[in-house]
Parts: sequence; C-alpha cells; structure tokens
Amino acid sequence: MIDKPDALWDPALEADAELQRLAALLAAFRHVPDPRFPARVWQRPPRGRRPRWLLASAAAVAACAVGLALWLPWRLQWNEGAHWAVVAGAGAAPGALEVGTTWATSERQTATIRIARIGSMQVLPDTRIRLRDTRSGHHRLELVEGRVRARIWAPPGYFGVAAGAGETLDLGCEFEMSRDVRGAGSIQVASGWVMHRVGGQETLVPAGSTLAFDDVRSGIPLAIHAGADFREAVRRLDLAMLEGRRAPGLESAVAAGAAAEDRFSLLALLTRYPELASGPLYPRLAALLGEPGDDPQHRQAWQAGNAQAMEAWWARIPRPPKAWWLNWRDAFG
Repeated sequence: MIDKPDALWDPALEADAELQRLAALLAAFRHVPDPRFPARVWQRPPRGRRPRWLLASAAAVAACAVGLALWLPWRLQWNEGAHWAVVAGAGAAPGALEVGTTWATSERQTATIRIARIGSMQVLPDTRIRLRDTRSGHHRLELVEGRVRARIWAPPGYFGVAAGAGETLDLGCEFEMSRDVRGAGSIQVASGWVMHRVGGQETLVPAGSTLAFDDVRSGIPLAIHAGADFREAVRRLDLAMLEGRRAPGLESAVAAGAAAEDRFSLLALLTRYPELASGPLYPRLAALLGEPGDDPQHRQAWQAGNAQAMEAWWARIPRPPKAWWLNWRDAFG
C-alpha cells in the first residue's frame, strides 16, 4: 500500500528530472498495442460444455470401437466348406481351392491363396497341398510336399497344417514350412509362435526359431542364427537321449556353445529329458535366465520331472496365446 502519491506508480503526476530521464531511456521498449490484432480475453467455456475437439475425438474413438467390434467377428466367421480364393501367382491363374481337392504348382509357379479371411499363404514352386476342412474357427490344410509361407492373424488353433502324421498349429503368427516326399521337413517362425505335434509329442516354436521334424517325431527348436557346431551338438544329444544313452561329452558341448539366443533350446532339452538337469545344461540355462544355479531343491525337483519347478523357469520366457492380437500387422498380410 502506497500512503503518498508517487509519479513512479501514477503516470498522471508530474515526475522529477531523474524519473523523466529513466522514462525516456526505456520508452523504446514500452508495449504499444497493434490495432490490427486486438487483445482477446480468454473466457471459461460455459459450465456443462466441452471443447469441440474433445467431443470430436471421443466420437472418433467410439466409431473406431464400433467398427472393430463389427469387423473382427466378420473376419473370423467363415461358411463351412467355402472355397479359398487363389488370388495371385507367377504362372498360376486365379481360381479356387475346394475342400478335398489337391492343388499343385509346377517348377516355375508360385501362387497366393487367401485362407478364409484370417490370412494368406504363398505356395512356392513344386508344391502340393490339399484343403482338408474349413469353417469358422477351424481351417486345416495338408502339405503333401513342397514349401509354403503362411501369415495368419487369428486366435490360436484356428489354422493348422498337417504333414503326414504330424500337425503344425498356428498360434497367431507368420511361418514357413517345408516337407519332402519322405516326410521330413522343417518349420521356420518369423513372428508369433507355432506348436508342432506328432505322436503325442508337442513342441512350441517361437519367433526367430526353426524346427526339424519327420513323420515320427520333431527335433529341438533352434535359433535361426545358432552356430553350426551348437546345432549339430543339440541334434546328436537329442538322438542319443532318444536311444537311452547319456552322452556327457555332448552335454558339455551343448552347454559350452549355448549363447543368449539359445536359452529356448536348453529349456526344450531339459523339459523333454529332465534327467539332463544333473549335468552341465542346468547351470548354463540358469546363468542365461539370471536364475540361481546352486539351488539343490529346485534342481532335484526338475530331475524328478516336477512341472512346477519347470514352470518357474518357463515363466521367464513370454509365451502364447496370451496376446495374439498384438501381432496386428499380420492382419494385413
């Protein structure tokens, strides 16, 4: 509060010489309103109203939600026995793949087939396929021989490829599969997961991995970029265990050659053959997972085939089918 009138605060009063001198020096910096741009005073929107942009955004989100709710059931629905369209290909004319029919490409042909509405499949040269069954939630194809690439966006198990006595189930992913006339083949997963099952044996294969199989059994999943020595050691160890032979030298070779990307291979080996937990694979896998390798109780439980002991380490690796819809890019393949 100012008790005495002062020209410093009231421009209407006469200022002394010093104040006039300072005012003259600062005059160049004073604010002069531009009549072309009148000042606007912000006013609070009336109570109960919202900015237009907020209402428009809410309406757009609601429209997208409604559209998705209508589109997804339509995409997953499929009339039983309806044909699959052959939509493109080098040297292959557009056509249709009917249930129960066998379709083949020549040595110079490729073709793209729509898998109902849930994805697409590229059929490479010298390939024979047969459509076994197709309906909502269940689409099954047989790979007689050759090579196919499938890209699926659907809940786990909607799409499967039979190969002899085995079957590969899509868990929401993109993968390539091949099979020769003798029944031997391989699966390579680019995104998501697949499950291969044959003779009561089920094997999960994650993105970035490959799996060899035949009409009797499947091998151990291997990282696509795994070293040649490691791959061979795993293959030989798997076959030795199948024959009931412990091979300490091979166990040591696998443990020594395992890199960070090979932890899934070690998990698969130890799960398929729990007795291997008594050897060097257990501490090597523990190190790769960041788990203590000197827990005798856990190690003994694993050797005994205890499912809870195994699950404790399997939980360190994200697995399907918890969020198949996150691979949304596969919906536009």
